[in-house]
Formats: sequence, structure tokens, C-alpha cells
Amino acid sequence: MTCRMFSVLLLIFVVSGLCSAQVYSGDKAYYAEAAGMAGGMITFGNYNSKVRNSPVYTISGAYIRNEQIMYELNVNTLFSTITYKSYNGFSDTTTKYSQTYVMFGIVKSFRIENPDLVPYFSTTFGFISRSVQVANVSAQTQLAVGLQGGLKYFIKDNFGIKVQARLQSSLNGLGIGVGVGTGGPSVGLGSYSNAIQLDFSGGIFYRI
Repeated sequence: MTCRMFSVLLLIFVVSGLCSAQVYSGDKAYYAEAAGMAGGMITFGNYNSKVRNSPVYTISGAYIRNEQIMYELNVNTLFSTITYKSYNGFSDTTTKYSQTYVMFGIVKSFRIENPDLVPYFSTTFGFISRSVQVANVSAQTQLAVGLQGGLKYFIKDNFGIKVQARLQSSLNGLGIGVGVGTGGPSVGLGSYSNAIQLDFSGGIFYRI
């Protein structure tokens, strides 16, 4: 899936969310929702490098506009390792790696027969900050886009559990290429900037 497709989906979903005029119709009006989730990240590397699949942790806060629309800010992070493949006869190089996505999205919820189960979908836009543990190399920050969807189960009116799948990627062509000296090959920090990442997570949410 190209970044152009991500951008088109983001635009369509933003417009549909802003144009929504439905009124929240619950027994009690809740204005905000907070959630915490944990799961596993699957990374699709490119030819030059591969981030090791790792646990991913997410916290989010959202303003509830109505029963169908929320404006959400989520922060998700992981700590892992990255392996750069052999170059000009040198061995593969592995070093510590970390990343944090800060993403904004409009969350669209859908009604089904069971009122306690709420499917949802969102497109997101924000940025990713990444770093490798290599001397004289600073963190890299890029714009990013994503898609996420899942299912909420309300245990109480304002509390429940949720499961979610999410795709995220930095935007092409906006990386900072930095030469990295590791005593062996010269590695471009931007060489993994186009990798798409998939994670599956579960957690709890609470409304106020």
C-alpha cells in the first residue's frame, strides 16, 4: 500500500468525520476516553535492514464528539534491535533500536445488534521518531500515516476492553540520510524509512 493511498484514505475519513452531524444519544454523555494497550509488532523490512519483531505499547486519549466520532491522539512505542545486512564482505551489523509514533486520528464507530460490542476504524497522521545506538548519530524524525481498526467490548457504560490491528509507516522521501560508522559498513539511517509495520494489541479503555 503506497503512501499516496494512505493520504487519500486519510483525506476521505477526515472529511466524513468533520461533516458528521449526529448527536450523541447515550444515557449519559461522556466527553473523553483514555486507553492503554500492549501487543506485538511485525515489521516488514527492506533489502538493507530489518527491525526485530517486538512488543509495542500504546496509550491514547480521545475527545468524544458523539456516539460515532472521536478525535484521538495516540502514542505507541517499542524497543528492539535492527540488523543491517552484510555489505562489501562485512558481516551483518546489529544494534539497539527504538521508535515512537505520535499519531492523530478521527475514529469512526459502527453500530451492530449487540450494543456492548462496538467495531471501529480510523486513519491516522503524525510523526515517528527513531534512533539507533550508534555513536554520533542522532534520532531521525519523519511524518507518518496509518490505518487502524478493532473492536470494543463495554463491560460497564464507561469501561471495557478492546482489541486492535494497526498498520503504520513513515512517508516516503522525507527521511534524513546519515552515514553511520560502525567499524565496518557505512549504514544509511534512512534505509529503513519506508518499512510498513503491523501490530496486534489489546487493552482497556475508560470514559469520563
